[in-house]
Amino acid sequence: MRTVALVLSYVFHPLWMPLLVFLFLWGVDPWLQLQPSVMLYVGSILLINAIAPALSLLVLHRRGALSDLEVSKRKERTVPFLVVMFYQVLGYYALTRPGVFLPSEMLRLVLGMLAALAVAMLLTRWIKVSMHLLAQGGAIGAIWSFNLLHDLGLSDALPLGFLLAGVVGWSRMRLGVHTPQELALGFLIGFAVVRALVESGGVF
Repeated sequence: MRTVALVLSYVFHPLWMPLLVFLFLWGVDPWLQLQPSVMLYVGSILLINAIAPALSLLVLHRRGALSDLEVSKRKERTVPFLVVMFYQVLGYYALTRPGVFLPSEMLRLVLGMLAALAVAMLLTRWIKVSMHLLAQGGAIGAIWSFNLLHDLGLSDALPLGFLLAGVVGWSRMRLGVHTPQELALGFLIGFAVVRALVESGGVF
C-alpha cells in the first residue's frame, strides 16, 4: 500500500496540479477553446512553473538544504515556499505583460493559486499545511467556479473531485507526512481562496 501511496503522491503532486487543472478546463470549456494560441501560451507558462521549481528543490535537497524531497520538516518549508512563489510570480508577470490578452477568469485562477500558497506559507510558522491537499482544494475550487461561471454542466462530476482529494489525503497519511488536521486545513485554504478570487470578477 505504501507503493500506491507514493504513486498517488507523485501523480497528483502540487507542482503539477495547476497544469492538470488548466488542461482539464481547456478540454471541457468551449469558451477557453476559442483562444487556442493564448491557451497554448498559458500551458507553456504552467509547464515551466512545474518543472523549474521541481529542479530547484532537487538542487536544494542535493546540497543538504532539505532533508527530503517531501519537505516533511516544517522548519525547512520556508525556502521551498519562496522558490515556488518566485516562479509563480514570474509566471503571473508573463501572463500580464503587454500584448497578452488572457481571459480574466484564467488570470484570477493563476492569482488564486499564488494567494493560496502565500496563505499557507504564513501559516507554516505554526502548522505544516498540506501542499497536496492545498492543490487538490484549489483544483476543485477552480473547476467549481468555472462550472458556475461558464455553465459547463459538471455539477454531477464534482463529487469525484472530492473523492480524489480524499484518496490523495489518504496517501499522505499513509506515508506519515501529514495529520488529518494538516490535510483538512490545506484543502480548505486552497478551495476557499481559489474560489473567492476566480469568482470575484475583479480586474487584476
